[in-house]
Amino acid sequence: MSRYDDFKKNYFLSKLETLRGKVLELGFGDAATLFHYHSGTEVTALENSTKWVERAKTKLERRGLRHVDVIHGSAEELPFPDGHFDYVTSAFMICSVGSQPAAIREIYRVLKPGGIYVALEHTLSNNRIFRGLQQVLAKPVSKIAGNCHLNSDPLCVIGLQPFRILKTEYFPYYLEPPLYIEAEK
Repeated sequence: MSRYDDFKKNYFLSKLETLRGKVLELGFGDAATLFHYHSGTEVTALENSTKWVERAKTKLERRGLRHVDVIHGSAEELPFPDGHFDYVTSAFMICSVGSQPAAIREIYRVLKPGGIYVALEHTLSNNRIFRGLQQVLAKPVSKIAGNCHLNSDPLCVIGLQPFRILKTEYFPYYLEPPLYIEAEK
């Protein structure tokens, strides 16, 4: 296992295993993260790609996981009432949505007071050279990488809502350094 995989496991995946209550996971992609939630957790998983939704339903059905409800939708227009979830989680989703401010506004809206947003997101590099490359390559890479923007700054966008940042961990990983975030409503 690489240091990058260790970082993801030690922060994001291990946190998913501790969550209880109502959880909304946004942008689950290949559905690998959906298998890390405790069976007593009520998970709603939302994905913008119908292809990934259908694949996830098949995978969950094969494994007999009934505590995860998979739906198609957009992070920028969540189909849930205000204050509905104890947790919202996302992994490498904010960097690829059409409107980061709209997605963060929706995440804040659907969290209960005291609810926690748990994220693993790409961020700007602390290395000046890599940060410059991120700026130059962001547009062409986004066209071939599912709209992922290498020059995303998730903490800046999260700061547009009155979240309280509880924890951040940064892993310097070349052009796409991950940043683990826990933020409270």
